[in-house]
Amino acid sequence: MTITTLAAAASTTSSDHHSKMESVVYCIVLLCLTSGLWMEADAKAEEKDCSGSCPPGWTKLGSRCFIFKNQAMNWASAERDCLALGGNLASIQSTTEYNFIRKLVRTATGQDLNFWAGGHDAVMEGVWLWSDGSKFSFSRWGRGEPSNYRGKEHCMEVNYGANKHVNDVDCLDKQPFVCSSSLK
Repeated sequence: MTITTLAAAASTTSSDHHSKMESVVYCIVLLCLTSGLWMEADAKAEEKDCSGSCPPGWTKLGSRCFIFKNQAMNWASAERDCLALGGNLASIQSTTEYNFIRKLVRTATGQDLNFWAGGHDAVMEGVWLWSDGSKFSFSRWGRGEPSNYRGKEHCMEVNYGANKHVNDVDCLDKQPFVCSSSLK
């Protein structure tokens, strides 16, 4: 360890250290959720009815099913809840899907609530991934987003700001969420 490193470590407050450790632990949890648990979701997806319909409570769009959950949870807990239902936090593959899930939330609540989607950059800052493993090619970010404000924003929320765009936000925030699952 160099003197510069020791000096920097000594000047770090306990609060800063706790905050940094919390962020590291949270990133590890997100990494685990988005890598190893895909197999669990795939196994549950194989158990689904192959008739082309969605389970009760889910809404079909194309070859996918969506469900809005109006319980405020942090991103990792919301992803876990979606996995338990046989899906993932919703990936957004098109403008049609983006508008559809926003309408799904508005219909259920009567308002344009902010909610979690499955996007995150917890593995590597600036490299956005979907928790379901699908290709990330999304372009509905709000102006100046993603910003990684204070180095703590690694998860995607929808309906941000006056224009209701997408934003990166602290994964520990609690919000309702939308899950999605592919028809098999």
